[in-house]
Amino acid sequence: MSSEHEARIDKSHYFNARYLKRERMYSFVEQIELIKQFAQPEDTLLEIGKGNGFVSDFCQRYLGYRVTTVDVNPDLQPDIVDDITQPRVLKENSADVVMCYEVLEHMPFEQSVQAVRSMTQLARKYVLISVPDMRYFISGRMTVFGTGPVFLQKLLSTRRFRNAGKKFGDDHHWEIGLKTPDVTYSAEYVRRNLFGGVTIVRDYRDIAVPWHHYYVVKAG
Repeated sequence: MSSEHEARIDKSHYFNARYLKRERMYSFVEQIELIKQFAQPEDTLLEIGKGNGFVSDFCQRYLGYRVTTVDVNPDLQPDIVDDITQPRVLKENSADVVMCYEVLEHMPFEQSVQAVRSMTQLARKYVLISVPDMRYFISGRMTVFGTGPVFLQKLLSTRRFRNAGKKFGDDHHWEIGLKTPDVTYSAEYVRRNLFGGVTIVRDYRDIAVPWHHYYVVKAG
């Protein structure tokens, strides 16, 4: 999916029940928590890919951050209409913290690399990024109820967020764990090639929604 295609998506896509499912709301919570960890109350934020605006609205209304939204789709009514792969309006050091959640996979990997480079120039402190991770994820969770039995719960998840009828290129060009005849997008491949030359401060999967992989990158 190219930037041109993204710019033509009807905004109703981001507001229907299928999009606003429970797992996505969990992701919104994690995205906000990451912002709280790496942005000071006085910091300015720049959100690349406005979507339905939930995260930016919450950060402004309830956390007091100053947020500027950016999207290629003018129908979403972002503060700035621009393409992060070839910014024409955005300037270097535009904000203290730049966040780009579930955006990069919608463009070819080479453009994603270019977008990361652009964002590290736009930010003064950090860039917060998440991308899909289709690899299996197994976690153990132990709960003790007083002197009663001990339960060990295993969470096994994989491509539950992906419609099995969709092919790569229809909505996502790549995800961590995708194998193609030309390249395997392993976690190491993505880390080395998407973030080559930049400093990763944090790299993790959220246990609540393990098909989203988060990165915190230093600006500059």
